[in-house]
Amino acid sequence: MTHRVTRFAGPERISPEWWRDRPGTRLRDYYRVEDHEGRRFWLYREGLPDDGRGGTPRWFVQGIFG
Repeated sequence: MTHRVTRFAGPERISPEWWRDRPGTRLRDYYRVEDHEGRRFWLYREGLPDDGRGGTPRWFVQGIFG
C-alpha cells in the first residue's frame, strides 16, 4: 500500500555498544511518520547502504497508531 507522507521525525539511531558489536550486526534508524489521512507509523530501517554488514537496508513497520 502506498501512503503520502505529510510529516516525519527522525532518524533516531540505535546501534550496538562498540564492546558488544558482533560482525554482521546492523544499526537501526527509527522514524515517526504521518500520512495525509492522519495515520501515524513507527518505522525503522535496518542497516545503511554500503555499511559492509549485509545487503540492501531493509524497512520494517514497528507500530501503527490511530
